[in-house]
Amino acid sequence: MPRWGSKRARTEAKGPLNLLLIEASISSLTVPNTVAWAMENPCRTRDPRQTESLGEELAATLGPGDVVLVAGELGAGKTTFVRGGCRALGVTGPVTSPTFTIGQRYPAPVPVSHVDLFRVASLHDEDPDLLGDYVRPDTIAFVEWPSGGEDAVDALGRVVARVLIEHAGGDERLITIRRS
Repeated sequence: MPRWGSKRARTEAKGPLNLLLIEASISSLTVPNTVAWAMENPCRTRDPRQTESLGEELAATLGPGDVVLVAGELGAGKTTFVRGGCRALGVTGPVTSPTFTIGQRYPAPVPVSHVDLFRVASLHDEDPDLLGDYVRPDTIAFVEWPSGGEDAVDALGRVVARVLIEHAGGDERLITIRRS
């Protein structure tokens, strides 16, 4: 199997479906190659570990004040993707969905916030400080279900990436990353 960073691998990956199939050797991927590819093409992950690995690779490009918006249907793997990002940023404790608490902050070299806006129809109807503890200039934030408040989140932090995760059958997912 060719290394993904090679010209041969990029050519092979541009098959009829124009998808990158991330194989079990994902740990050998380099951040610029995989993340750059996912910005132009959906990546197909075959299991939760590969979805986490893609989150890890994106996280390696983030810094304080950065915000990543993560969208997808229920059960698509948003929290799985965020968990990978959190691990890469130094979070050692459990990373779970904050659906019922709005958000969680995790200690790490650069603090990490994980926000879930599933139950928020619109941030315009909420307390203006609702996200103040989570989206900050000294924190890296992942925001799930951003549609109810993308403009408000954007005003608080620097949205650097938008991630869309789609079901592709079984444990497979299509993940598209758009850098802002």
